[in-house]
Amino acid sequence: MKRLSRKSISLALVVCLLAPTLAVAQPAPGAPPPGVPQTPPTPQTPRTPGAFAPLAPGRGDLYLGQQARSIAGPDYRLGPGDVLDVQIVGRLDVTRVQIVVDPEGAIALPPLGTIRVARLTLLEANRTITARARAIFRYADVSIAVISPRSFEVVVSGEVERPGTLQVLATQRLHEVILTTGGITPRGSARHVLVARDGRSTEIDLLLFELKGDITQNPFVQEGMRINVPPRVAPVTLTGAVRRPGEYELGPGGSLRELLELTGGVTVAGAGSDARLTRVGADGRKETTSLDLRTVSAAADVPLRAGDTLYVPPLTSIQDVVEVRGAFNGSVESGKTQTQGKPTIVQRFELARGERVRDVVVKAGGVAAFADLRLAFVDRSDAGPAQRIPVDLHRLLVEKDETQNIPIQNGDVVVLPVFEDKVYVVGEVKTPGAQDFRPDLTPREYLAAAGGPSARAKVKAATVTFRNGRTYAMAEAPPLEPGAVMTVPEVAVKWWQDYVTIATLVASLVTAYTGIFVLFNGPLTNGNK
Repeated sequence: MKRLSRKSISLALVVCLLAPTLAVAQPAPGAPPPGVPQTPPTPQTPRTPGAFAPLAPGRGDLYLGQQARSIAGPDYRLGPGDVLDVQIVGRLDVTRVQIVVDPEGAIALPPLGTIRVARLTLLEANRTITARARAIFRYADVSIAVISPRSFEVVVSGEVERPGTLQVLATQRLHEVILTTGGITPRGSARHVLVARDGRSTEIDLLLFELKGDITQNPFVQEGMRINVPPRVAPVTLTGAVRRPGEYELGPGGSLRELLELTGGVTVAGAGSDARLTRVGADGRKETTSLDLRTVSAAADVPLRAGDTLYVPPLTSIQDVVEVRGAFNGSVESGKTQTQGKPTIVQRFELARGERVRDVVVKAGGVAAFADLRLAFVDRSDAGPAQRIPVDLHRLLVEKDETQNIPIQNGDVVVLPVFEDKVYVVGEVKTPGAQDFRPDLTPREYLAAAGGPSARAKVKAATVTFRNGRTYAMAEAPPLEPGAVMTVPEVAVKWWQDYVTIATLVASLVTAYTGIFVLFNGPLTNGNK
């Protein structure tokens, strides 16, 4: 190669430095004309994987404007219309130029000459320019970037909200373009999107990109591309204890293993060994078969059909459980709550065959000091009508009465109330309500603590009801216990005040009738007589 003179090299560098900057002369695609105020970008709403949410009507230009600021990656393929920023760093000098890829797909880069970059990725173009520069200069480091991608038209058809011809940027990918049209309709297929270009058609699985991030299923758009979203075929339904329950189209393989890998498989609480596959036969009847999902592998896969339903039951429906609530000591795994100011628990335990009330109490950490042992009960609703079975834990745990140690069934709820330290005074008293329990107080002293009887109280008929349901007259009641209820009834007729009220009412009625008699000069008669 003929050696260039120092004068010619210096002249070329001056020309490069004085070259006009195209990025300044040309506005970025999607930007408004000079003098038109820019519209602030609208924040994008987060979307659920697999959901193609539409953009706001009439805001497609805003979407393209936002994408214009995205950076082209090393796999971006160059084409005519791209504006490139090329920087060549030597030992002493730095040359930087912004240049447009011409319609023939080449760039003219002094002093390197014309270099064809069309259909090369950004990484391949960088290597090509570097090789040309190092053939001229002993030392050269080249970097290349796309500062303004080219734009072109693509055709989107099929089951999208707004099909038609779109002006897109080369940095956009298939998923973004479909969102620009408003997204796929409920009738459309996200797993079999057809992309055609230069007479070749490719099937794209956008759901695989949405759920697994497979970038190969979300390619860059290209000139002349035609995108078609076909109608959706009958889906397969996943229900029960799976990570993403719902309806899914079958992929190219149409296998159960492929679908489970796509959707995340079975949850931790799922009984994969007892899954059930329901399929509609040719005669229209449903057939259900049991599956052990632990054995599903590449060698032992299960082919699926459109319309199949896979149900994975939760472990709770396989393993018997019992729930405890109330004044138990609990453990670190127990759910803590408050009842009447006392700490209580709510927790579920696996129920072994043959376990009884005492076994459940031990699992729950034993009874708390403030537990009301005599008022425990078991709620049972697993079979038949709901039942409430009383259990006297005092007799069971203190008196060792095994008649209270009843068997526990699946789904039972064992409840242990908090011991109440109140005595309730209700009825005709001045301040009805709860009074703090004191073992040295008599019923009349509790009545006095409630403000005493009201004017219409019938104290002699007052009663005391204990927690066991027994009721006594106040004068004959044994010493009160926590939870007892004193009731003071109302007197039917109170001394002379009520008699005066009744006499006044009778007198008013007599006076009214007498006035009518005098006014009409005799008793009231029917006008027909």
